[in-house]
Formats: sequence, structure tokens, C-alpha cells
Amino acid sequence: MNDATRVPQGTMSPSYVEALRRRIGWICQIVRFASMLYAGWVLFLIAQFWLDGDRVRRAHSYLTKMQLTEPQAWQRAIGFSLQFVDWLLVVAAIYAVWRLMGTYLEGRIFTPEAADWLRRVGLFGLGAMALDIALRPVVTAISSLHMPEGMRFVAIHFQPNDLLNTLFLLAFIALAHIFKSAAELADDHAQII
Repeated sequence: MNDATRVPQGTMSPSYVEALRRRIGWICQIVRFASMLYAGWVLFLIAQFWLDGDRVRRAHSYLTKMQLTEPQAWQRAIGFSLQFVDWLLVVAAIYAVWRLMGTYLEGRIFTPEAADWLRRVGLFGLGAMALDIALRPVVTAISSLHMPEGMRFVAIHFQPNDLLNTLFLLAFIALAHIFKSAAELADDHAQII
């Protein structure tokens, strides 16, 4: 096979790509659309939470084990804004998922490009997790600014799923590194042969 007819490493013939789409296309499309639904659902939950002052009061009363009063609208608007910024990192991770599934549908599975998108899923997800954890004390402090001086608080809390999500996201980053190294090694090997 000469250089003009040689298929570049990581790309496949059109017939193989079509066969691959029949095998994995449905799951790639489900992942794509489920991730978009997830982004919408999370934004809806964030907005629903911050629009209900009594719900914010109850949640922060539970966290602090104190009897709190309802935060004012400006406090809830700041809380929503901070969580919206965090949500933007979630959207970035979902965009990376969309692009990753797109590269799979195009037949580029074990390629450096696909590994880069997988790494971005992990990195944006980790960024969202870290920002969420960092914002928790800030948001609770803002929610208590209307309280008398001795009743204001900062609540630092972790949830059990924080560690699980972090481990899964780190696994995505590790797999991306492994896949990229393997793809580059295969490309180097193909050039030698």
C-alpha cells in the first residue's frame, strides 16, 4: 500500500465506520442527549431552589442545626449566580461528552483526539466539583447575611458522593492518558512498519 492509499492511523474505512455506527451509534446518541437533559435538569433544580426562600432557609437550617430566617431576594440572587457559574463548568463537561461521542460516531475511537475529549470531560467535571465544594461556605455565608450578628454562619460540608464523583472523574482523566499514550504508541509503531 503506498502513501496515497494508506488510511491515516486512527481513521477507518467508510464501510467500517458505518458498521461501527450500527453497533455503537445508539449508545453514543443516548449519552449525548442524556447529558443535555442532565444539564437542563440541574439548571432547573438550581433555579427552583433559589426561587423558594423558605426552601433555602430550611436547607441551611438543616446544615447548621440553627433556626434561621428566610434570606432576602438579593441574597438568593447571589446564591443562584454563584451556582450558575458552577453550572457553566458542568455545561463545558457536557460539551466535551458531546464531542467525544461525535468522534466515536466518526470512527475515531482510539485516537489522541478522542482521548483529549475524554480528558476534558474529567477536567471540566473536576473543576465543577471543586468549585461546588468551594462555593458551599460562601453561599451559606451569603444566605445568613440578613441575620443578627451572632446568628451569621459559614457552613463547610462535604457529601458522600463528592468522593465518588471525584474518583470517577479522575478515572476518566487516567483512561484518557492511557488511551492517548496507546494511540501515540500505535501511530509510532505504524510509521516504523
